[in-house]
Amino acid sequence: MKLRKLALVALTGLCVTTLASCGGYKDDGKNYTYNTYTTLTPSNWNELTYQDANDSTLIGYLNSSFFTYDYSFKDGEIEPGKFTIQYSAATKLEDVTASYAGKYAVPADATDSYAYKITLREDLKWEDGTAITAEDFVYTMQQQLDPLFKNYRADSYYNGALVINKAKDYVFQGSVENVSARDFHETWEAAKADTALFFTLDKASTVGAWVAKNYGSYLASKTPAWVVAALGCAATEAEMLQLEGKTWAEISADATLTAIWEKTLAFWKTEENEELDFFAKEYTYPEVKWEEVGMFVGDSKYEIVIVLDKTLSLLDENGELTYKAAYNFGGLPLVKKDLYEACKQAPQEGTDLWTTNYNSSVETSASWGAYKLTYFQADKQYVLERNENWYGYNMKEYEGQYMTDKIVCDQVEDWNSAWLLFQQGKVDSVSIDTTIADTYKYSEQAVFTPDDYVGSLQLQSDVNALKSREEALGAGYNKTILGEAKFRKALSLAINRTDYNNTCTTSSKAGYGLFNSMHYYDVANGGVYRNEDVAKQVLCDVYGVDVTKYNSLDEAHEAITGYDVAQAKELVKKAVAAAIEAGDYNGTDIVKLTFGTGSITESTTRSFEYIKKAWTDMVVGTPLEGKLELELVDKSTAWANDFRAGGYEVCMGGWTGAAWDPGYFLLAYLSPDYMYSAAWDTSSVTMKFDIDPAKEGLEEYSLMDWYDILNGAHDDYNWAVGKVDDKVRLSLIAALEKEILTVYYTVPLQNYYSATLISYKWEYASRDYNTFMGYGGLRYMTYNYTDEEWAQFCADNNYQIDYRE
Repeated sequence: MKLRKLALVALTGLCVTTLASCGGYKDDGKNYTYNTYTTLTPSNWNELTYQDANDSTLIGYLNSSFFTYDYSFKDGEIEPGKFTIQYSAATKLEDVTASYAGKYAVPADATDSYAYKITLREDLKWEDGTAITAEDFVYTMQQQLDPLFKNYRADSYYNGALVINKAKDYVFQGSVENVSARDFHETWEAAKADTALFFTLDKASTVGAWVAKNYGSYLASKTPAWVVAALGCAATEAEMLQLEGKTWAEISADATLTAIWEKTLAFWKTEENEELDFFAKEYTYPEVKWEEVGMFVGDSKYEIVIVLDKTLSLLDENGELTYKAAYNFGGLPLVKKDLYEACKQAPQEGTDLWTTNYNSSVETSASWGAYKLTYFQADKQYVLERNENWYGYNMKEYEGQYMTDKIVCDQVEDWNSAWLLFQQGKVDSVSIDTTIADTYKYSEQAVFTPDDYVGSLQLQSDVNALKSREEALGAGYNKTILGEAKFRKALSLAINRTDYNNTCTTSSKAGYGLFNSMHYYDVANGGVYRNEDVAKQVLCDVYGVDVTKYNSLDEAHEAITGYDVAQAKELVKKAVAAAIEAGDYNGTDIVKLTFGTGSITESTTRSFEYIKKAWTDMVVGTPLEGKLELELVDKSTAWANDFRAGGYEVCMGGWTGAAWDPGYFLLAYLSPDYMYSAAWDTSSVTMKFDIDPAKEGLEEYSLMDWYDILNGAHDDYNWAVGKVDDKVRLSLIAALEKEILTVYYTVPLQNYYSATLISYKWEYASRDYNTFMGYGGLRYMTYNYTDEEWAQFCADNNYQIDYRE
């Protein structure tokens, strides 16, 4: 499953492109319905709050885009692998940086890439005919960033590539958070005079992050017993608690506290000013008026002006759209104001935030895309029909395209049921399950599609949650051993990835890193991250392949298996010993791990059983032999949030989207707002890296700081796309990938390929997969049969259509 905040980015390059660019449809009086299915119906397709792929599918149908990808044609034929960029809901994009130089956060000497003006089409409408203007987009962004809601998707506009000026400040105005002393002071001497600083071992401190990294646990404030043990200092838990929350003035004025401080620091300190790592202070976000935020209506009611905190190159030197226009700025969220206001819900008892049920039913939904929602029944079916008020149908450039009149999507949880429906002609495509792969993979209707999705095991990072769930089980059970990094590494090494994919999937391949062959670091020149030497070296390092023993790096890279049961067994033994020493395991309890999933299907059960056997075999001959118990639990639509909140121990999950910006994509593994390992404090975990050859030695920043450097949001360095050579950025991307992989909260297993049978009813524009356009989607889909003709064909074949040839 792909929980993702990044999902819509990828969707903008495929489904939304399809919907937003096509039009000029001429009704031939015939009916063409695309029948499909899903294992789980959407629950929330509100652009401001949606959380997973099921929801984003509906968003793609109901929304449109400013700029979209299209095929490149030569002599009427599709040019393989090439693409073009088109205007869609917008008619013009202008760089207006010069008009805002010295204003907002735009540098006074800036000349480009900070501010843009988008001119909208004047025929944009909602499905009920209500006109859409620039003010509607500005209103929507104000709702997206509303501090009363703190919407899930708000950070799409203050993290990553598209950072609207003061967006984050607007969302968090009035909020208070602890910020590391290093954000305020460069030296300990300067910090000592800051009376607002206080001692802490919570996630604001580098010490807490260091312990988390080395002990595989999340440091919660006021619970420093194991922190003390990790530091190896003489202070006791009671003593450490005496320091918590104290200012330097209070510590230095008390002989007892000073002695505790000196013992603690003596073990920790290796460099100047490391005292700063123990101190933080509260920061209150200032009040921000909406008029201060960098998005507003321009001189015309059809003009949107957007001012950014960092550069984003949407136009080339000739003023033409770059691929980033469609990729990073395909559109902005849009809600229908009167309906959205009616759907607002005041905070419930025990909560502080407002919510909304906008876009959760037919009655609460509104479309400005090619389709409108006409029927929805949760856990059963939804139906979309042509939105006659969509602007695209007025575009003569797309005459003859977009044949589909209706989309019917049924919930079918069981693959065997879907397979039966496909053979009967009742659904128009079906995945090729492993049980039929040998028979149907050579069918003329078989389509194999690469994907940027990397399927991974996600292992729980919140040790406090593990302890709590362990206590809830009662005596005789343990979960906390999962906090040991050695144990997590053992779980990784116990899985034969090649055999796993051959057994549990139809066409996916073994995956070892966070990125696969679909992740481009240089889109214009076809540069794939995984093909670069620095990326290959990362995987050799992570999986212990000694490059010096091979004739080349390529040969060493090809030798990676990620499978070493003997080493896994030794790591289990060491992890058990460490857990016993730390008081986290008594050596006799059953280690019970819960796997959670969105729904229990043949596919999820098959994967679970494979992993269960691999891990059970792994502990044979170790202290955990006969003491490892695994269970599979249906967590329904809340599976991802439940896992991030510490609700269970293991899930299979991954990310899609941002395939053309691996530096940005790292946010999925580094930000607690995105990552499954939400308790891993990457804002404090540090990494050393040689970023400036002119300086002697390596520089040290937190992982999130390095991420900000890579994405142009840091004061010290700017390694954003376009600021340094693409190949230079590779080294930092690779270093961060290695840091993420070696804590083993994320364990990659597969590079995903989908295998599908498509019915004889319809056909793609091309069977050759295009990275930018897929197979052309609904925009270019054509039908071999009308609905009536297809029904007759199915009846003539007794609803047993044969796809083996």
